[in-house]
Amino acid sequence: MIITLKQAETLEFNENNIQLIAVRDIFKEKKIIARIEGLPRPILLWNGEEEYNSAGNWTEETVIRRILEVLQLPEVPLGW
Repeated sequence: MIITLKQAETLEFNENNIQLIAVRDIFKEKKIIARIEGLPRPILLWNGEEEYNSAGNWTEETVIRRILEVLQLPEVPLGW
């Protein structure tokens, strides 16, 4: 059963309009999350040993590229 509590809200993101609020590197859990303007919760960018290691020494540019990839997934993984 699906219950709609409020009307869907649509946001459009591209590499020119993503405003990072914060990026958090959680070393112990091997995950990196980001908060961006317009979304109420952080999104999970890299998770697990393999993905975490592939992120390497991430920069703001690589974070934004990864955000764009994650936002195109069928289900956006949330950080918390």
